[in-house]
Amino acid sequence: MRSSVIVLLVACLPFLSLARGAERMGDTTFVDSYQQHARNAIALENEIGFLIGIAPDEERFNLYWTYNQFVGAWLQVELLQAQLTLSVGADSSTEEEATRTTLRDQAQLVLWELEQAEVDLERNIPEVKRPDHLRINRAIRALLFEVRTTIGRLLFEQCAGISCAPGP
Repeated sequence: MRSSVIVLLVACLPFLSLARGAERMGDTTFVDSYQQHARNAIALENEIGFLIGIAPDEERFNLYWTYNQFVGAWLQVELLQAQLTLSVGADSSTEEEATRTTLRDQAQLVLWELEQAEVDLERNIPEVKRPDHLRINRAIRALLFEVRTTIGRLLFEQCAGISCAPGP
């Protein structure tokens, strides 16, 4: 019996590095939420692209501006997701610690960026006149708020047990 346990342990040694980069509970939650948010983001991006295509010339500027605010904020979310993938795939505990620190810092930055985008989009509302443009503005702000909530949970998980400095 004892020799069987030793043989099993020796057989499992090559797989220790694979276990280090495993997903944490908060990672899985973020990935699942991110996938849903990404589908919603694509739908909103397509919708605003359609609105830009049919809008009169004098209304396109605000739509392009809204589109740029949205895509710029969403790019930050995608970079955060890529950093999470790096953290999960880390080969060593040292590498994972470094990538998790970057993930935490990136999450703080993305939270700030999303909040700024929401504020800027809300400030732009007086310039928006058409109901369909107002609706897309509200939908984008709602999505950004939902994503901020998701990232806040991810950040909370990353900071559990260590001290995290407040974001920008």
